[in-house]
Amino acid sequence: MLGVLVIASIFDIKYKAIPSVLLTGTIFIALMLRPDNLLFGVIAFVFALIIKDLMSDVAGMEFGVADVKIIIVIGLLLANFFSLILMIIMFIVFQFVYTFIWRLRINKEDEMAFVPCLLAVYVALILIGGVL
Repeated sequence: MLGVLVIASIFDIKYKAIPSVLLTGTIFIALMLRPDNLLFGVIAFVFALIIKDLMSDVAGMEFGVADVKIIIVIGLLLANFFSLILMIIMFIVFQFVYTFIWRLRINKEDEMAFVPCLLAVYVALILIGGVL
């Protein structure tokens, strides 16, 4: 998953697009490896839809289908419910900081790449043992 996220981050920054089959295949693999975590994946999906709507309605930014798929995969790979709550909190904090830096330093007008932020959340979860 870490390799897929690195590749997806590069694609997102460089091309603003990620091959859908890469992420859909990753969801399938994560579900096959961790079928007992289906509930976490569904909760992560609902959370991603809420974030997608908020980003669009409030901030006027596009949170794409690829970003939603990555959150689903992370949800499927979580160790427990506490890790799910931690993922949500970390995403909100990391996204706030990431958006601030992107708008301030990188490009105010350019479409924002969200996958690098999701990569940071995933790495943080690995480091604290929240991902199996």
